[in-house]
Amino acid sequence: MKFAARVKPSKAVLAITTTLLIFGAGSYLLGWSSLLTVKQIEITGAPTQKSERDIAKSLNLSIGDKLARVDSRALANRLNTVDWIESADISRNWLNGKVAVHLQVRTPVALYTELGKPQVALDASGITFQLPGQVPAGLPKVSSSSVASGLIAIEVFTQMPKEFSDGIDRLTAVSPTNIVINGKFNDRSLQIVWGDSEDTSLKLKVISALLDRPENKSIRLIDVTAPHAPIVK
Repeated sequence: MKFAARVKPSKAVLAITTTLLIFGAGSYLLGWSSLLTVKQIEITGAPTQKSERDIAKSLNLSIGDKLARVDSRALANRLNTVDWIESADISRNWLNGKVAVHLQVRTPVALYTELGKPQVALDASGITFQLPGQVPAGLPKVSSSSVASGLIAIEVFTQMPKEFSDGIDRLTAVSPTNIVINGKFNDRSLQIVWGDSEDTSLKLKVISALLDRPENKSIRLIDVTAPHAPIVK
């Protein structure tokens, strides 16, 4: 009576089988096991508690979600559509199950109003946004026909010494070359027709000299569009 010889599996078959088992176990561990789940969600950088809650809600993440199914890039791209967020970084910690969300908030340089639209914040790159929470004190109020003109007005504002810019209540940029300033200077309410963004230092010297003259104590307008030939009214 003959017996069939037992065929031993080759090393290649064993290797493939082992790999498949390891891969299957790893896939189960990552995608289905309760071991690697979200145990903590941490959000930093939100300016207010309400905005933090809004961000948490928009993420649609919950404790117990599988870490492997948290798509950090997709979530960051979603947050980057929020106007007041400059950038968002999201990371997963496989050891402790924490999902960390770090937000970089846009920095306002002015309060900007375009004709027929509500007031918004404006950052240095020209992006307008609604800033959650309290607006920082000391920001200039800029009215303009376009963001480009508004940024020129901001440039002028940032070039001014603080003792002068503190008196400004509002800047209006009809165009990049037609900037008008309203405020209180030397205890007098004045409108200053500034012109373009050139010759800031010279224009400030001319304004100071004009305000020091006794005969100008009742003026309400100074035009320094041409600083070498100023006009007072």
